[in-house]
Amino acid sequence: EGSRTISVRHSPHMVDALRIELRANDDDLLTRAGEKLQQELEQIAGVSGIENNLDPGQPQIQLSLNKLGESMNLTTAQLAQQVLQAFSGQVVQRYQRNKDEIEVRVRYPEQDRQSWADVMNARIRTNDGQVLPLASVATASFGYTRDSITRINGKRAVYLSADVNKDIISSTELVSNLQRQLIPQILREFPGLSLKFAGEAEQQAETESSMVEMFLVAMLIIYMLLAIPLKSYVQPILIMTAIPFGVLGAILGHWINDLPLGILSFNGIIALSGVVVNDSLLLASRFNDLHADADHYSEAIHEAGHSRLRAVLLTSVTTFAGLVPLLNETSHQAQFLIPAAVSLGYGILFATLITLILIPALIYIQHDVIALWQRWFPKASDPNDDGTASC
Repeated sequence: EGSRTISVRHSPHMVDALRIELRANDDDLLTRAGEKLQQELEQIAGVSGIENNLDPGQPQIQLSLNKLGESMNLTTAQLAQQVLQAFSGQVVQRYQRNKDEIEVRVRYPEQDRQSWADVMNARIRTNDGQVLPLASVATASFGYTRDSITRINGKRAVYLSADVNKDIISSTELVSNLQRQLIPQILREFPGLSLKFAGEAEQQAETESSMVEMFLVAMLIIYMLLAIPLKSYVQPILIMTAIPFGVLGAILGHWINDLPLGILSFNGIIALSGVVVNDSLLLASRFNDLHADADHYSEAIHEAGHSRLRAVLLTSVTTFAGLVPLLNETSHQAQFLIPAAVSLGYGILFATLITLILIPALIYIQHDVIALWQRWFPKASDPNDDGTASC
């Protein structure tokens, strides 16, 4: 009795899967827009458990003096005070009991404080001492009063939240569809309304922003770690060209496994960026060792690819094989790790196939450019430099 909503969950509730904040200066417009948006959300498959704060609030009875009450010189303040004393009570005595102060409050018996009829039958004392029923000196109307009013940046705000069945649609995909299809329609229908997505969408946007910054820092650190031992500014860039292809492989892996890209997928991609350079580094390092003794750099490139083919393939295949048990795991506890494992496993495989072709080709192009530069600008080139130390 008295309950408004009931929610049963089988897992801890961290943040709303979908939460939309609506803001406007007009309270009526805000309510109509919220109701319209809720009706549209109820039609979307995978969205359930919609909650909102559109409830008008607590019911209340609004009393106003009628002509008889005014003729008896009653005031609204007197009327309100007597009703309050009758139903909430008037403190008539206080006394001490041990360490506690006890209040004695006088009011109507509980059976006379149960319904609207009891309110209208309440006794009101006029200024001349007459006692009349409240219904004879006042009229009543019904309304609602809000328990709380939410304002964001000076505007009234309401929210709608819902659960999302991620087996049907992900929170990211749902927000994207709403922004593309439903939200423009709502904004056109209700001018002056603004919307903001909170919950998982807001957290994901914040996380993605910080992850982009950390990804750039990681790329810089990888470049520095490669440039120092290789003593080259160009070769680290050639080695790091495998990273974009690893990202593409991670995306393809999600498509193959029918998984949505999420925060954990991006975590796997960042980890992947530090792993896929290993195969490229093996080829580039072996080429540098062979280049000094080779008659031509094309021979060094061919020998480096031939001698490191087995090492590159075994490194990638064994890494993927180690992730296969996790990719096939069905337990609930392992589900949140699978997107990261897909990014890492498929990204390595795809980048390896590209690396075996791309890196030798890029090294070949690099030395063709060096040779062309030395032929065009012989005076600017050191005749004793073999072209590897500065590149």
